[in-house]
Amino acid sequence: MMPGNVDYPALSKPLAWQPYSVLIAGLALVTSLGLFYFTLLGVTVIALLYMLCVLWAAYFLRFSHALLTAVIAVLLINYCFIEPRYSLGIASLQSWVMLSVFATLALIVSRAMQQLKQQRQQAQHAAQQSRFFQSLAELLAIQPSVEHLLHAACQHLHEVFGWQVSVVQLSDAGALTTLAGTPPIELQASSVQWALDYQRAIGAGTADWPELGACLLPFGLSQPEVLVFSAHEATPDLHFLRLLTHQCAQATIKLRQQIALAQAARDASEAHFKKTLLTALSHDMRTPLTAIIGAVNVLADAQIALAPTQSAQLLQSIQAEASYLTQATENILTLVKLDAGSSSLHLDWQSPPDIIQHVVQRYLQRTPAVAVQVTLPKLDPQQDVLFKVDAVLVAHALANLIDNALQWREAGSVVEVAMTIEAPWLVLSVLNQGPGFAPGFAIAAFETHKQAVAGMRGFGLGLSIVHSMMQLHLGQVHIAPGADQRTCVRLLFPYARAADLLQGPES
Repeated sequence: MMPGNVDYPALSKPLAWQPYSVLIAGLALVTSLGLFYFTLLGVTVIALLYMLCVLWAAYFLRFSHALLTAVIAVLLINYCFIEPRYSLGIASLQSWVMLSVFATLALIVSRAMQQLKQQRQQAQHAAQQSRFFQSLAELLAIQPSVEHLLHAACQHLHEVFGWQVSVVQLSDAGALTTLAGTPPIELQASSVQWALDYQRAIGAGTADWPELGACLLPFGLSQPEVLVFSAHEATPDLHFLRLLTHQCAQATIKLRQQIALAQAARDASEAHFKKTLLTALSHDMRTPLTAIIGAVNVLADAQIALAPTQSAQLLQSIQAEASYLTQATENILTLVKLDAGSSSLHLDWQSPPDIIQHVVQRYLQRTPAVAVQVTLPKLDPQQDVLFKVDAVLVAHALANLIDNALQWREAGSVVEVAMTIEAPWLVLSVLNQGPGFAPGFAIAAFETHKQAVAGMRGFGLGLSIVHSMMQLHLGQVHIAPGADQRTCVRLLFPYARAADLLQGPES
């Protein structure tokens, strides 16, 4: 069964004897009508009715059948309707001319009808091939691996055409491996090697190795795969098989390139992550550890006489560096978690004020307490809002912003953490009075692996963590001066009303 003759579910092929029965019935009907209504119709009209039978035979049957129908029609007209009737004799020149013209027209029209039929079949053939190649392309485009792609192609060909198709590969050592399907014959490595060396189709239907019980078509240069088509069930249509092999080869090349690009992107991301992590470890942890060790050594050295105020200053330095070291460790652990992507998130509906109060409380409990102010909107209990987030990551992002604000605020100024509703966003803001960010600063363009400037340790890594966290939560980060010229960093989250969540989707 070849592609041009494939019957799709929407088409049904009539039984083989039906066209001949219709033709015989048509000739019998025209003859009967002519005999009963001869005086009314006349020879000319009857001849036209016979011409319809010839046209029907030319369109639905073969050209030889149309010629046979024309001959039968001429004999019937001569025998039944031309004087002398009911004999094959022809009494007048006019009758000779009419029969000759009928025969000539039947021949010409039958040939034209056959050409029209061939054009229609070619158009149907092209449309069927186009539909098949489109369906095959859509199927191959969604396969996750080359192995799945080749299996899907062989299975699709079997389902559509009933063909037994397989794909084999020849290794450098000369060993044959079946990648998909089952080869219809016991293939020899020499035949596959010949097809690959000369990049030509061999086997049944070709001039090379025609004694093979299959047709072998190589995928192309630099590709070791060979398509094997069983020649036991149908005569190979080499043009169609070459198109099929080319499409499978191109899909294979494209998928391999996509896999290679994805792997390269993963390798680059992993290399960048390792570099960022090493930079964070060397900068954000080595400096405070050195300061702590230095202060401890001074306190532990009995030969160094320290005043109470000096000892207190060293202890405060140790406490500050330990607190910074804790924050740096949390940043690094968060960086590892964010690198794992959305699969590492623990999302749940959370109350924004609860997270804000939890973070700010840690600063208020420090000794001495840090000046952090919280501003929350006044909402009715039925208007409470929730957002679906990883509470640990959001709390850590807020802590990073508060630490940056404390580091860069003006002496004696207060850092404010505010929550507002600006539909469709829930906005968490951190504001401080200070020098602010440089014009055109963008967190996305900040390179966390750059050497930090003195007095800015952890700054880039903290903001990069905030930016990555907001991306995973489908939110946004805005940096802008506030209304009173304070620096404002805004985190925009999607949110939902608590009452809407309680009512459910059906209400």
